[in-house]
Amino acid sequence: MLKQQQRSCERASVVVNPMDDNGRMELRDIETDETYEVVDYIDDELAAKLGSLSTGEAVNLELLAGSESDVFGAVRIESTGPSARFQ
Repeated sequence: MLKQQQRSCERASVVVNPMDDNGRMELRDIETDETYEVVDYIDDELAAKLGSLSTGEAVNLELLAGSESDVFGAVRIESTGPSARFQ
């Protein structure tokens, strides 16, 4: 699990590939159109919430940068909803 010691950022995103059995999920940033992966979670409750999202659902996340440029850990969900909300 993550420890919130690093600087975080917020991203409004759409789920491209829902969470797999290894806990990895792919999202697309609404503003930059870049895809990135979330691979770690601050706690099991957040992981469960994100694991329930389907392809195309929108989510606004607070993230911590991982060791690779396009890999993140999720700290907090700011909001979720249909993807049209962010387009």
